[in-house]
Amino acid sequence: MLHSVIWWVGIGLAFFVLLGGYRAKLLLKYPFFYSYAACVFVASTLLYFLYHSQLPVASYDAWYWSAEFLTLVVGYGILLEILNHALGPYPGAAKFARTIGVIAFGIVVCFAWLYPRLFPQWSPGTSVEFERDLRTVQALFLGGLLVVVSYYRIAISRNMKGLIAGYGLYIATSLVTLALRSYAGISFDTFWKIAEPLSYDISLLIWLVALRSYSPTPVPDSGINLDADYQELVARTRSAVRSHFRKTARP
Repeated sequence: MLHSVIWWVGIGLAFFVLLGGYRAKLLLKYPFFYSYAACVFVASTLLYFLYHSQLPVASYDAWYWSAEFLTLVVGYGILLEILNHALGPYPGAAKFARTIGVIAFGIVVCFAWLYPRLFPQWSPGTSVEFERDLRTVQALFLGGLLVVVSYYRIAISRNMKGLIAGYGLYIATSLVTLALRSYAGISFDTFWKIAEPLSYDISLLIWLVALRSYSPTPVPDSGINLDADYQELVARTRSAVRSHFRKTARP
């Protein structure tokens, strides 16, 4: 009963997040995020009706994990959204971070394509471990971005703070619950099926409040030398690579 209530609340909140984005004219300003929100809304609604139908458990599990990995991959759009707006005023650093993000996204897509072919008979254990690993990649990427923002004291908008807080909460909760599920096994399922969707409902609530209106990216502080540091890092890396190859090429 509680599980169904949390599920329905999540579907309702996702709908209002999309409706709020339409009314505030944010759909085109944050296309990656709202594409993710729409994907989750459709997937959650479909899974709810499949769950309460006469569908065999094995068939529902296949639908569930397919939807879970699809929304997980699309969720990388939120990270790109945060990156584009937080580091937008610093083209060099943004390009570097975006490249890393695209590489991470490509790895996730490749794993999502290869995994069912390598393990045609998925068990709940392997699926849980796979999702845990992908969530870890997301957490590392988001954590690295937050370190840069914090170190350089980059001012970010209310909208971005909301996206970071909401998605950060969900990733952190997912990592903890997935780790416990992997360790404890099926006996942890009852708590897992409550904790993870409940944390997502809280994330949706955070987004609903943070995205009630458009908050532009603050004017960057002229004292921040992020791009200069990035160019210096690139120059040092190139010099080190050239030096290595010169040494290697010597007879």
